Amino acid sequence: MSAVLTVENLCKTYIVNKQQNNVLRNINFTLYEGEFVSIMGPSGSGKSTLLYTVSGMDRLTAGEVLFDGISLSQLSEKQMAEVRLHKMGFIFQQMHMLKNLSIYDNIILSGYQALKSNECKRSRSDVNADADQLMKRLDIIELASHDITEVSGGQLQRACICRALINKPKMLFADEPTGALNSKAAKEVMAELCQINEDGTTIMIVTHDVKVAAQTDKVFYMVDGNIQGELQLATAGDEWNVRERERKLSSWLMEMGW
Repeated sequence: MSAVLTVENLCKTYIVNKQQNNVLRNINFTLYEGEFVSIMGPSGSGKSTLLYTVSGMDRLTAGEVLFDGISLSQLSEKQMAEVRLHKMGFIFQQMHMLKNLSIYDNIILSGYQALKSNECKRSRSDVNADADQLMKRLDIIELASHDITEVSGGQLQRACICRALINKPKMLFADEPTGALNSKAAKEVMAELCQINEDGTTIMIVTHDVKVAAQTDKVFYMVDGNIQGELQLATAGDEWNVRERERKLSSWLMEMGW
């Protein structure tokens, strides 16, 4: 397997009221194609900041982030936006969609934006066909013409997954994607993410939910801007008891001070 994301001595510092706040401190890890990793830790430990920094949504202060062999720190804002558009997909707890567009139009929008690139070989009809296929796969095709206020939270999050996948990204970044959902909808969304991972997409997810993290391959535990530990779980597709995975993770989290 080749490396998708390589992080070396990553640091992120904010200056607030002339005070230096070191949010991330000398973080190192590598993710390979097809891995599914979750990031856990107490509030304020730097989980979301890590996800935003390694995906180029936020600029690093020091260190190096290589995504698909590209040094993100060397890119201009325009170049970074192109990488995010063509090679990354994003899913958030708050399901940001344009209120004046239908579910379908929200999904295809970034696909159409990607067509402006000279390197893009797709047409609008290709994007439309991909959107139809994704919506059928996630069982929301009948909601295509609906406004975003006319669907449930779980359905809207599945639409957000379709939007994240429309440009066939190398990697998905998800920040608490089940945090605003009820248990049934959260289970359905995680089932879709696990299937997407089994199909080959690398995923990094921030979560506070043991049931969610237990379905990933690997768990990073963060405290005060550092990765304090790493737990390797069996891959999500392995046929072994889900509760055993949860017990193993819960026990490890207690040892880490969760």
